[in-house]
Amino acid sequence: MRLSYARKLIDPTMMMIDQMIDDFALYIRLAQATKERYLDFSTPVPEKGWVLPNFLDENFDATIIDCTKFYMELLQRKFLSNPKGNYSFRTFKEVEMLESEYLFLEEIGYWVDGGDIMIAEQFASLTTKLVARLLAYWENVSKLPEKLNNTELTKWYSAASDNVRAFQRKMVRFFNLLSASYANATDYHIQGSKMKNLVESLIQTGHFLVYTGNLEKDGMYAIADPSLMNQPQILKQIITGYSRRMPVESENYISYILLFCPQEPFVWGGEIYNLEMPDVVVDMKVGQMRLVSEGRFNELAVANQQFAALCGSDLFDVIVDFKSNLANVDNELSRMKKLFFKQAFSIVNSIALIRAKCKGRGCNDVVHQLFAFAREFGQRSLQIVDPSRRSILGMKLINLCIEWVSFICDDCDLTEYKTFRWTVTALEFSMVMTRGINVLALTDEQFSRLQVKVAGCMSLLISHFDIMGARSKAAAKEQQMAELARKKKVAYPNFKGDDDLMSIFREEAVKKLEILEQQRRELEAQQHMVGKVLDDSNMDTHFLSVLASSFSNVSIRWQQGKFVGGGTFGSVYAAVNLDTGGVMAVKEIRLQDTQSIRHIVKSIKDEMTVLEMLNHPNIVQYFGVEVHRDRVFIFMEYCQGGSLANLLEHGRIEDEQVMQVYTLQMLEGLAYLHQSGIVHRDIKPENVLLDHLGIIKFVDFGAAKVIAKTGRTKAADGTAASTRTKLNSMTGTPMYMSPEVITGSNPGRQGSIDVWSLGCCVLEMATGRRPWANLDNEWAIMYHIAAGHMPQMPSNDQISPAGRNFLMRCLQRDPSIRPSAVELLNDPWIIQTRLMALGSMDNLTPTSEGSDSSLTS
Repeated sequence: MRLSYARKLIDPTMMMIDQMIDDFALYIRLAQATKERYLDFSTPVPEKGWVLPNFLDENFDATIIDCTKFYMELLQRKFLSNPKGNYSFRTFKEVEMLESEYLFLEEIGYWVDGGDIMIAEQFASLTTKLVARLLAYWENVSKLPEKLNNTELTKWYSAASDNVRAFQRKMVRFFNLLSASYANATDYHIQGSKMKNLVESLIQTGHFLVYTGNLEKDGMYAIADPSLMNQPQILKQIITGYSRRMPVESENYISYILLFCPQEPFVWGGEIYNLEMPDVVVDMKVGQMRLVSEGRFNELAVANQQFAALCGSDLFDVIVDFKSNLANVDNELSRMKKLFFKQAFSIVNSIALIRAKCKGRGCNDVVHQLFAFAREFGQRSLQIVDPSRRSILGMKLINLCIEWVSFICDDCDLTEYKTFRWTVTALEFSMVMTRGINVLALTDEQFSRLQVKVAGCMSLLISHFDIMGARSKAAAKEQQMAELARKKKVAYPNFKGDDDLMSIFREEAVKKLEILEQQRRELEAQQHMVGKVLDDSNMDTHFLSVLASSFSNVSIRWQQGKFVGGGTFGSVYAAVNLDTGGVMAVKEIRLQDTQSIRHIVKSIKDEMTVLEMLNHPNIVQYFGVEVHRDRVFIFMEYCQGGSLANLLEHGRIEDEQVMQVYTLQMLEGLAYLHQSGIVHRDIKPENVLLDHLGIIKFVDFGAAKVIAKTGRTKAADGTAASTRTKLNSMTGTPMYMSPEVITGSNPGRQGSIDVWSLGCCVLEMATGRRPWANLDNEWAIMYHIAAGHMPQMPSNDQISPAGRNFLMRCLQRDPSIRPSAVELLNDPWIIQTRLMALGSMDNLTPTSEGSDSSLTS
């Protein structure tokens, strides 16, 4: 059911995709654990009479496979969908996540029939798409945008090369993992004259013919290892491309099957085993034989040795050392090799073009970095590509080393020390690539150019060498002569006292320190040791510092969980406090918009100011704040019951007693807020949460205002809010706004706007629809409220007369007459609930007692 609902989603957001991935991962783990335990408990024990029939649903495995396929579709959307287009990645950490997902889903093949083949095909396909995306990314970034200065150009190519280098290194590692996991076959070529001898050897060693009725139609035959006799399940799995589920008990002997596609018919005089199995597509040419082992790459090598020892290696020739017997997986692995070759080819070719673009612009550092990047990328790709393409890529790398030494000789400053280091690296690479017979592949022109440039690099190296320490001795002697000349210049003048002598000494010391500091700065700049200089005048940093110093920062070790909802300025996530193990809510507020950061930080400060003041069962508890450079985390109490709005999505609250209990708790919370001098100003079902016990909690105080003793709103700068315009003071959601907020008239008694909003919430609980649900826009709603109209009241069967009177009191248009939250606690409709909940009027809450006493006095 969940799978069918999930498939109906059209263009889900990335947040929804992440949530579905977490949910379906949980479902898959649960199904896998269920199947594992069932197989463990239902294992037959014939000697004790423990033989159980199969109680699992016949569609159980098919449903798990279908769910896993949808899970892979979600992963593909997450890894490949990018708002920047089809030429980039979101985080460049997709391979790490892909590898962890593979290790998780690989276990499905242990317990679900057909799961191993499906996982292999799905991951091979997704990996191929990621490799293709990496190629498209490089081809896109190698097209240098116009009008970039030297600094921007350096950052552009440095970021691109770092991203591609790290991504390709991880991708090659995962490619090797897939190859080792599913390379379980070796292809051989058999000459027709040796076919008879091979068949006789197989009969003598106990091999048997597996007759399926399907392979034979295509001219293919399966001959199995003697250890597979009377094991039909394993025979089917190996022929269809089986990747071993459980570890083989003995690594010394590996079972295998030989698939023949002979040029001429042959006579089999050995044992024949009949096996019923569905059609299998085997991609083999006439005159070939394929050995398919029971295990993976390591077991394949053992199986080949066993086969050669039994039948002799002179009867066949190896065509392909290792490949996957799964046709789709083998095709995807071959495509990956081609894409790796194309990437290396494109990167090596682009280096010369980038060098030409950067020539004369003072960007030699980034050009040398790209040469080193191309060398690393090309050498790594040489180990992956097919032998037919390896020679082509090798020639490209030889051309790269010629281009590299040419860059050293022609474009670099020969007197700089970094040029000396670059020369050593370029010459080492040239020596490796032209070693042995590789140098014979060069044309006369290429060889002459390489010879000249290598000679230039050697001259550069020699010029930097200090032979027998002569250069050091000369420099030391020159420094000694300069020191003597300086001393003679000072001579021994007639100083009036020690003060004059110390003054001259300090001046000399300061001059030498300045020279030393200058040398240090130049060295750091050359070696790229200087970090980014922070701007102390940055007002954004100042605002964050003020925010961090205004409140008590907490040091909480926590882990973020799933997305819960959104607030006024941020997103809310469930989180686990790693210190206590408790669950809490974390409100994340991102500070990416530098234009409005002052307003955002002020709003955060206002909300936290309110939260720090409050401590009540019906107010969400505040734990602390954690300030970062680009975001702020506010830690609060986690309410597992969701919001009142979520509850009302399923319809109205039909039990009036439940409605009365919720209203009582909201009134208790409002009475506490108003007594503390705080007006919420945005009471609505979305801001009313329920914890795991069903207790009401008010949240989202982003619009709340603290009222001073004079009755005016405290502003951030200390002035009263009355100096603001009425338009700016209108805060809240229109359908829950009171008339005085919209019209800007006399606000009446303190907290009266919250009482109106409370009445709208009670109205929605009773009817199941929002106030003014018949109007289609916010301006129409505000017009009707300002005109004195009343929202549609609940019918007699939806609420009692006492409840209707309570609503009319809350929705009193005149704010000066509208009762306060404390007065509404004494309403007959609420007193009835308090009597049921508390037993008597003597057990009132402390908030209510204090409020009542203040009224009677």
